[in-house]
Amino acid sequence: MKFIHSKNRLESVSDAVFAFAATLLVVNIGANTTLTSFKEELPNFISFAVSFFVMMAIWKIHYNFFRRTNYIDNWIITLNMILLFTVLFYIFPIRSLF
Repeated sequence: MKFIHSKNRLESVSDAVFAFAATLLVVNIGANTTLTSFKEELPNFISFAVSFFVMMAIWKIHYNFFRRTNYIDNWIITLNMILLFTVLFYIFPIRSLF
């Protein structure tokens, strides 16, 4: 027998994990006060921007999936947790780029 779970709770925890991952990306960017220091940090900002948009593309796919489904069983919860773990794991190698 499959159980149907609350979609709202799963969406909430997923959004929190994506927000936490985005926060971990932002923490590595330093605050620049001069134009020359900003120019020196531009490659770091570009790698941050690419990483952020890749992560947001994954979030958008995740969002569209949950928008189209109302049936949440244990299998979907397990796959969602694997995705969230992958998103958090993805952040640590990316942080070394900048």
